[in-house]
Amino acid sequence: MASRSVEFHLTMKAPRAAVFAWLGDHEKFGSLLPGRTKRIVDGDGPGGVNGPGSIRRVSFGIGYTDEKVTAVVPGEYVEYTVIKGGPVKNHLGRIRLKDSADGGTEIDYRIEFDPAIPFLGLPTEMLVRSIIGGGLAKLRRRLEAA
Repeated sequence: MASRSVEFHLTMKAPRAAVFAWLGDHEKFGSLLPGRTKRIVDGDGPGGVNGPGSIRRVSFGIGYTDEKVTAVVPGEYVEYTVIKGGPVKNHLGRIRLKDSADGGTEIDYRIEFDPAIPFLGLPTEMLVRSIIGGGLAKLRRRLEAA
């Protein structure tokens, strides 16, 4: 069990397909975050090049993190893990989407991890919360303005 958990539960006034088009695509989702995100290995199966087996490199400053997609249900679910870099180990990210009653999309985004260096757990959690929270806020502004 991971020692740290970051959760986001929100609803966007946008169809699920539009939300998934951003959260299920490495480069589009990466454009919402600081740094640079690039798919470095193509996946296959559900999700196509962004599907299982695909790897994205998230670069920031002189460091980077490689994240591998482990499961995709197009339009509904993405699961990924950090395989290299970053201040975490035993990382698991899960994004679940479902239709909301008002025609929008409910997002349940959970990230669990162990800090690579124990005393950096809280600062790492706060950084993840800030980066992903900021990215989701940016996505909301883009989709709800469209």
